[in-house]
Amino acid sequence: MTQIPVISRDAVFAAIDPPTAIDCTREAFERYGRGEWQMPAKVYLDSPPYGDFRAMPALGDGLALLKWVTSFPGNTTKGLPVVRGEVLLSDAVTGEELAVIECSSVTSLRTGAAAAVSAQVLAADGAR
Repeated sequence: MTQIPVISRDAVFAAIDPPTAIDCTREAFERYGRGEWQMPAKVYLDSPPYGDFRAMPALGDGLALLKWVTSFPGNTTKGLPVVRGEVLLSDAVTGEELAVIECSSVTSLRTGAAAAVSAQVLAADGAR
């Protein structure tokens, strides 16, 4: 059996800096718009009264992934993060598992990058 790499938060931040995240997010939006990636609507699984689970699948470039995220607001009182989760990455041809990636780091990079791309695209001419 193949060993599956587990990529930590620190490893994600060491590998991707904010400018790279912005460039990659812009490219991802463009490729999704061209139909090169499939991304069905996320699925919510409520866990009342505590929080919810969110499943976000995507497929493209010979890869399939599932971003599995939790949101449990009461965790702050327990000293736990509100948002947790993993990205499960697989080969779309064979189904082989390729990696497990900590997702709060991915989410923070993508969220900030999406805001930056939006500002760049929607800014008035000459804006700084």
